[in-house]
Amino acid sequence: MSEIIKQIDMGKSNAYLIEAEKGYILVDAGMPDKVGEIKKVLAEEDAALEDIILIIITHVHYDHVGSLSALQKKTKAKILVHENEKDFLEKGKTNFPEGTVFISKLISKLSNLFSEGKFKAVSPDIIINDNYDLKQYGIDGEVIETPGHTRGSISIIINGENIICGDTLFNFMPHSVYPPFANDKKQLIESWKKINDYNCQRFYPGHGSVFTQEKFIKTLNKKL
Repeated sequence: MSEIIKQIDMGKSNAYLIEAEKGYILVDAGMPDKVGEIKKVLAEEDAALEDIILIIITHVHYDHVGSLSALQKKTKAKILVHENEKDFLEKGKTNFPEGTVFISKLISKLSNLFSEGKFKAVSPDIIINDNYDLKQYGIDGEVIETPGHTRGSISIIINGENIICGDTLFNFMPHSVYPPFANDKKQLIESWKKINDYNCQRFYPGHGSVFTQEKFIKTLNKKL
């Protein structure tokens, strides 16, 4: 793999494949019926689904866990989730997050009225409530708590300079990475401050393309 982190289009959201010494780590599982997208990327590296050793879920929303049940059956990977997301994952249902601006607030209300937010339930193997070291999997990495979008949102720091941030940050707008949806906006900004302390150079969001520290800092300064 030419890059240690590979972005995969999984329908409405991104998943990320991380190359480690002991195998591959997958972050998030996209929409349903997207296992083939992951297989394609692995095939390019002469690897298979069985080479995935860990699946990290940044938060339990249907567009990030849609293919998780299928992946659990096809791989021997352990599934990691924050304890505040565990019940949603096991029940196979979650509400749409609250909007942060007028239009997204409207979308959130309508979505919760007309969409059930269901997905195939999954039982996780690893439940965290603090930082989680990834060195045991053969990579310089760490899972950190970044609540705000949801109570149990997490992000992954790789090699001290890359962060896979789930929906803690979006990259849809040209001058902002502020998410259109978050259940706790104050908590979200506290998570941003925490992320800033890591001084990461590249950001890998759950929605949109990879962006740089410069864009993150500009948005953070506006919010502060």
